[in-house]
Amino acid sequence: MIGGWALYKQDINSTKNLIRTNINNQIDNLSRLIYPALVFDDKVSAKEQIKGFTAHAMMKSVEIWKNETPGTSKLTLFSSHPSDQNITFSLENQLTEDTFHHDVIVVSKEITSDNEKLGIIKVTRSLADFNAQKAEYLQVGILSALSIFVIIILITFWYQGSLTKPLKELNMVAEKISKEKNYSIRAKKISLDEFGALTDAFNQMLDSLESSNSQLLNANEEMEQRVERRTEELTLSNKRIIKEMSAKEIATQELIETKDQLNQSEKLANVGQVSSSIAHELRNPMAAIRNSTYFLRLKLEKETKLLEHLEIIDREISRSDDVIQRLLEITKGEDLKKTPTDLKTLAFEAFNYADLTNRSHLIVDFEPKHFLINVDKLLFRQVLFNIFLNSIQAMPTGGEIIMSISMKEAKMIKIIITDQGKGIEENYLKKIFDPLYTDKEDGIGLGLSLCRDLISRHGGKISAKSLVSVGTTIEIDLPS
Repeated sequence: MIGGWALYKQDINSTKNLIRTNINNQIDNLSRLIYPALVFDDKVSAKEQIKGFTAHAMMKSVEIWKNETPGTSKLTLFSSHPSDQNITFSLENQLTEDTFHHDVIVVSKEITSDNEKLGIIKVTRSLADFNAQKAEYLQVGILSALSIFVIIILITFWYQGSLTKPLKELNMVAEKISKEKNYSIRAKKISLDEFGALTDAFNQMLDSLESSNSQLLNANEEMEQRVERRTEELTLSNKRIIKEMSAKEIATQELIETKDQLNQSEKLANVGQVSSSIAHELRNPMAAIRNSTYFLRLKLEKETKLLEHLEIIDREISRSDDVIQRLLEITKGEDLKKTPTDLKTLAFEAFNYADLTNRSHLIVDFEPKHFLINVDKLLFRQVLFNIFLNSIQAMPTGGEIIMSISMKEAKMIKIIITDQGKGIEENYLKKIFDPLYTDKEDGIGLGLSLCRDLISRHGGKISAKSLVSVGTTIEIDLPS
């Protein structure tokens, strides 16, 4: 392109010189032809000479300026073609070097005779042919440059494709293998040059990788099978150990429970023996008291008030004797005497026996409605008596005892007894049903243990919950 530009500039300069030389020669010829007309002031001849000179298509105008006063520089227009009345004298009418403008070239030359200046010929030539030639050169140059540029781009793309296509193929295969983990894919051999050799080496490497991967997969599968078998064996062993441990734990728990039951049975047996002895010893003084009340009743037939109190003493002695007799019977293993019982009436009887100060208040509620309960009336009244007595003793200034009785699912009856007493500390709560355990100075520790034994004989369970300074709740579950 640089060489083409240099040739273009050289050709343009040569053309300019040729035009300049040609026009100078033509002006020389015209000056010789116009000289006589200028000397003899023959404007007609001069006009014809100029007109013939401008017949050439590129000649735009010719101006003949005459020096009217020899020895001066003042010039006047002698003749011109085409005629232009507006042409006036100016500095441009002076003799100047030929000048190339964009569209024309202006050449001025003196007309002399014996070193005397007669005038100036000023010729303006069009450069349309020159500009057309320049445009043609530029068009050819631009088209050539564009053609060369396009060819270079095509060659570059072709060369780049020939270089990058094998690399793209290898890269695509590598990405596909990495994504799909399929080592059976192979790269397509595109050329027979170094890239072709690289493709062969790449495919050979894939062959090796596929073989190694197959071996690894087989080894991994075999290892997984071994691990699975071993895991299964360990799982079975673990389950067997857990089962054995659970069995041992259950057996240990059963032994502990059996030991506790034996201890409780031993204590209850001791208590039963002591109770039997106490009951036996109490019967003689109770019989004496009953005989005395009978004697006093005979002597005090007219004392109505005293007879009422004697009747109360006799009735309570009979009730106590019945309780003692029933406790002795169940100690010997006899069955309970269950009857349908109104628990509300039974509860108020037990509460009245326990509440000697009349400071406490009992509320009994049934859910959803009142119903009878199948229990041993005498013994269950003793259970309620012991529970009410503990609640009343826990409320020295009095309070409210609420007894709620409800029928639950699976044919179970729920009895909840709540007081407003001082409560029981948590570390003592688990021991309150143990025989001979008490925190009272004058207590024996048989009341709640007797309650648990009687409730158990009824086929039920008894438990306790308590909050210090809030109160204690006794829950009894009985079969209906």
